[in-house]
Amino acid sequence: MNIRHFVLLLIFVSVSVTQAIACSCRPPLPMTEMEFFNADLIFIGKITSVNANEETYKRTATFEVLNVLKAAGTPKEITVVTSYDSAACGLPFNEGDMWYIWASNNGETFSSNICTRSLRLNEDGITAVPRYHEDMLAINNFKKKSGKHTFDTDMGTTTGKIRNGLKKGCWKYYDENGVLYKKCKYKKGIMSKCKDIETKAEVK
Repeated sequence: MNIRHFVLLLIFVSVSVTQAIACSCRPPLPMTEMEFFNADLIFIGKITSVNANEETYKRTATFEVLNVLKAAGTPKEITVVTSYDSAACGLPFNEGDMWYIWASNNGETFSSNICTRSLRLNEDGITAVPRYHEDMLAINNFKKKSGKHTFDTDMGTTTGKIRNGLKKGCWKYYDENGVLYKKCKYKKGIMSKCKDIETKAEVK
């Protein structure tokens, strides 16, 4: 094999591997109650700084929060971590960008990726993507909900109280046969702890 053929082979293998490991997600479906109530953080904000670290393969963005859609309290600034690039499902955070963000709380930081409902917005804070406007209508509707509420889960059903669109107090989880298998406590929409009913083992 001559050098030219060897180089072409390396390029082919490199492209093939990149395509094989590239992140792939289906477009989000219409928002459900379960999706909204299980979300840890939803907001619209502008990126004030970005730290891209190749060693940790993480991209960390600090946002000025312009509109809190779901959060514990009313934060003015939030830091969100994503993977370094889109091949690893990272969001393309750049300083000055406007974003509609859905993020998860892992106990220490908030994180997001391209498989969430997050969207980059135009400079004026809007987008032509129809789903964004549908999301805003759904969120406004869900935020008005209060009182006892029940909805379906992947395992069966869950029931508990909601105040101003946020879970509060004890939520009970039932399997498809109606058997209680877990209880979780929530404060302002954030889960504080859960208890497995069968083993009585506390999980966080």
